[in-house]
Parts: sequence; C-alpha cells; structure tokens
Amino acid sequence: MKAVEEYSLKEINKIEDEKLREQYKKMYEYAIQSLISTPFDRRIRNYYPDVSIREFERILERETIEHTSFYNLPNQLVCFYPTLKEQSALSNQTCAFSGSKIKNGSLYYCYRPLLDVVNSNCQYVLKKTIKVETAYFSDLPRTIQEFDIFAQKVENYWNYPNDIVDYEQINYYLGGAVELLKLNKKRKIKR
Repeated sequence: MKAVEEYSLKEINKIEDEKLREQYKKMYEYAIQSLISTPFDRRIRNYYPDVSIREFERILERETIEHTSFYNLPNQLVCFYPTLKEQSALSNQTCAFSGSKIKNGSLYYCYRPLLDVVNSNCQYVLKKTIKVETAYFSDLPRTIQEFDIFAQKVENYWNYPNDIVDYEQINYYLGGAVELLKLNKKRKIKR
C-alpha cells in the first residue's frame, strides 16, 4: 500500500475499508490545508481539486515560481493580467516599439497590464499605456517573468542593441523606465 501523500482524493474514496478511508481523508485534508496559506494557494487548489498531496506540492511550487517577480516587484507573488485592447486610431498615434506613426483609422493595440501582488494585496498598472502597431502583438509580455525581462531590457536598452525589438525606442517612449502606478483600494477584488 502506498503512502497517503501519493493518493488522490478519488483514490482515497475508492478504499474499501471504511475506517482506513476516513483516516486517509482526514490526513489528506489536514495536509492540503497546511499547504494553503494565501488566496493564491486556494486558487491553485481550486484548479487542481483531486491531485495527491505530493502532486499538489509540486504544482504549488511551480506556480509560485512562475508568478514571482524578480525585477519590478522583487520576490513578490504576482497575478499578472496582460490587458490588451485593439482599437482604431481616431487620430495619429506613435508606436512605442518602432516610433512610427499609427495613422488615423489604423488598428493598433493598447497595452496596460494589471499586476495584482498577492503578498501585499496591492494592485498596479503601467503608468503610461503602451500603444503599438498590430505587428508587435506577439512581442508584448504575457506573464510576470516576460514583463520583468521586458522592463529590464527597456531600462538597460544599451545591453540589447541586436534585439529584434528596439528597447531604446521604448525607453524613450516611456520616459526612461517602465513605471508602475499603484491603484487605490476602493473596492475589494474577489479572488
């Protein structure tokens, strides 16, 4: 018989010995609850309700690493929402990535991600919305790691002269840095 840490909840429910099944359920629930310490952990648990304790530990570790900022908000757990909005230009705009004009009537993207910091329960957005031509859609960051790398490259553009994206142009467009604006807490966001 394998250890309780190896059983999924479905497998525990299939144990024929009622006393053993109830004992394993209690041990399972206690172990899972001891791993959940933040709303982020609860959200991960909701995505994976039937995994074993060991599998949940691995998932939680992987998700924590994937959602931890290393540059903009160092060592903070961040839920990253890459808000992209396609618009038609009502007047001439400047593309943040190329510096070229986005002509009146042309389609372009507005990029202003939301960063929800789990550790401090604070939310941030870009101070200045990034407007780009549709050709740059795939170059916009979609995760906190991509966003951190993007910000680092923008602020240290001279180290990336051969990159496909012109980080010096983006640095100029943003005024020298990728600045975040802290949002006021007027209403509570459900997690």
